[in-house]
Amino acid sequence: MYVLEHENLLAGFQDKVVTEPIKVAAEQELSVGQVFALDAKGEAVAMTKESVATEVYGIMADAVATATGETKAAVCYKRGEFNSCKIILPTESNVVEYKKALSNIGITLRDTIAAIPQTKGEE
Repeated sequence: MYVLEHENLLAGFQDKVVTEPIKVAAEQELSVGQVFALDAKGEAVAMTKESVATEVYGIMADAVATATGETKAAVCYKRGEFNSCKIILPTESNVVEYKKALSNIGITLRDTIAAIPQTKGEE
């Protein structure tokens, strides 16, 4: 028997999913599902292990990489229920602190239930 992972970033629809356009700052590489903060210019930047969890602004809906002096438009999630296994937090970060900070801005992280497919004869 094998187990299928829940691959979706979204984990439920009890809360409305809200997206927002953002601008990604120069010299950034942000992935879908990655938490991010805003810099002094209001542009999206990756959070690091030195970041304070309460500075989290949202979750990336787009994967974006920018070069020196370049900014790019993108979309982020501001509210909704998300699969905690698919959210990208900074390395060595306190997961509980991020879960609380995200909850305070309307983002709920849910543990998803793995699907165990039935094979013939296992009904």
